[in-house]
Amino acid sequence: MVMYVALIFSFLIPQFGLASSGTKEAVSPQTAMQWLMNGNGRFTSTKLLRKDGQSFKDIQRLSKGQHPHTIVLSCSDSRVPPEIVFDQKLGEIFVIRTAGQALNDNAIGSIEYAVEHLGTKLIVVMGHTSCGAVTAAHSTLGGKSAGTPALDALVKDIHPRISSFKGEPSARFEKESWANAEGVAKDLTTRSSLLGEAFAKNELWIVPSMYDLNSGRVTFHERLRPGTSMRAPASQGEATFHSGH
Repeated sequence: MVMYVALIFSFLIPQFGLASSGTKEAVSPQTAMQWLMNGNGRFTSTKLLRKDGQSFKDIQRLSKGQHPHTIVLSCSDSRVPPEIVFDQKLGEIFVIRTAGQALNDNAIGSIEYAVEHLGTKLIVVMGHTSCGAVTAAHSTLGGKSAGTPALDALVKDIHPRISSFKGEPSARFEKESWANAEGVAKDLTTRSSLLGEAFAKNELWIVPSMYDLNSGRVTFHERLRPGTSMRAPASQGEATFHSGH
């Protein structure tokens, strides 16, 4: 059962731990998810953004090592920087950005590194509305070139995830972008044995999400679960959190 988490007051809840101490204890995916939702609540309220976690003392503290609570795989689009939209500070999230969250060995290897060597327990795949890479992939489903060999390789990775959307696209390519984000989340479990094994053992959460370019809000899908298919996400602009944890 999916329950809605109101963001009205969540930005008032402080984020303790990584910004204020040097703890090496792994943060649970439940706590990491709550921190991300709280941060996006602060970002969209344009009030009470965090001031901690970015001092010279923090720089010195982090020179000894990093222990990010979340891995965020997001689009390279300049309008969706995860550190800003989630109001997270130095050393708190491990970010990989590719156009359309396209996967290759470099992106997957970076995620594997954070899971295996940094102990991160949560992966958030964040797409966004009106994604240019998803738009380009949709327009080349019939075999047309995207313009260069590198761009062709990029859209080729996205094509299987949106192959059922060959007709008129949805408004702001929202449905296609959701399908892509969900597909990337699933692909991570099959294209990486390390991630797949951690996921199957319930040691790793993978959560698709969508950033709305109009509102700045992030909608989270319920987390991917071994052996089950995903249900439809909540309405745009509402953060969701799965209660079964």
